[in-house]
Amino acid sequence: MNKKSKSQKVYDYIEELVISGEFKAGERLPSEARLGDILNVSRVSVRAGIEKLSAIGLVTKKKGGGTYVNKPKSENYLSVFTPTLLHNTDYLEMMEIRRALDSLSVQLCAKNITNAGMRKLGGILEEMETVDNEFNFFELDKKFHLLISKYSKNRFLHNIHLIIWDVLQKTLRSNYNLVTQQERTNDRVEEHRNIYDAIINQDEDLARIYTVRHLERIIDTFECEYNEAYHQAVQEEKKKQ
Repeated sequence: MNKKSKSQKVYDYIEELVISGEFKAGERLPSEARLGDILNVSRVSVRAGIEKLSAIGLVTKKKGGGTYVNKPKSENYLSVFTPTLLHNTDYLEMMEIRRALDSLSVQLCAKNITNAGMRKLGGILEEMETVDNEFNFFELDKKFHLLISKYSKNRFLHNIHLIIWDVLQKTLRSNYNLVTQQERTNDRVEEHRNIYDAIINQDEDLARIYTVRHLERIIDTFECEYNEAYHQAVQEEKKKQ
């Protein structure tokens, strides 16, 4: 495990105090000098940490007027705290979460999807059938499942799926690729087609069954192919903590 950078130390400190409520929305943060003294880091490190927080919308820097905690908008509240909510999540944990949440999303989608939504989902599936590389398949896979969560008509659930796919793309992509290397494209497309067919037939139970089966197959593949390496990595991480 890499040693935490000083700017990350600043980031984590401020984020934790915002989440706990010690730093409230609209409140001005301590000065850069004060934060540097508290955390025993330079003002450069403080500034870098604050820039990261500003980039995700947690704080706003006012020129010549300090830094203030933002009030998160309802539609992006969860995404502001993504680094903390899913910090150090591993691939198997993520897929177990998806197995639970995707099964709910697809049931709601089968109930609520519109004709336009069905056409969009079918269009993604057609692109999957002619995909020519893993990068493009990942993007289509992401679009397919996020469209399902969108048509669940549950915004909170959809926001959680946005976070999950963001983490998959940014930090767990290598694990995703390991699994897809063991699969045939036709098999992957067929699994998505089964899900699609159940949705357009508005069969909530069958949509859930196919979705769970799809994700359990991914979990089983990862555990069977990479189980030893996975457990060794976990043990190494524990030793370094």
